[in-house]
Amino acid sequence: MEAVLYRIDERLIHGQVMVAWIANTGANSVVIVDEESSKDDFMIQVFQLAAPKNIKVMVADAKGFRDLLQEKDDYKAIVLFKGPINAHEALREVAAGELIVGNVSSNPQRKKYTQYAYFSENEKELLQELQSAGWKVNMQLLPDAHKNEFKNDTN
Repeated sequence: MEAVLYRIDERLIHGQVMVAWIANTGANSVVIVDEESSKDDFMIQVFQLAAPKNIKVMVADAKGFRDLLQEKDDYKAIVLFKGPINAHEALREVAAGELIVGNVSSNPQRKKYTQYAYFSENEKELLQELQSAGWKVNMQLLPDAHKNEFKNDTN
């Protein structure tokens, strides 16, 4: 499998991913990396039904995802994470590339980072660790939108 996009977006499979990002990347599959969802047959079915018929959907935990990366096949995958914790767990042992951050909703532990992304201090540190490992972490909702580099400003 070839990963053509690594993306954090809590919404996972939704219109923007299916239309804009698939068209932009030429992906023919989506891999959702989430420990909880990988054990939930009902949610796996929901994800598969949410995608266009020509897009293969796989759901894996971090180790299963890394195993998929080793497979020699014709899949070009958009790899989706619910949040920075999932991305860090999966990518810390993967050759560095680019991680695009989309929608991350607010909760009591998170503070506003952009109009569409909220992070806890721990999540910002995890993204910074990926950057230190060579990952380019950028904030971007849609392929034609301007990219902004993630910076862990604690001010």
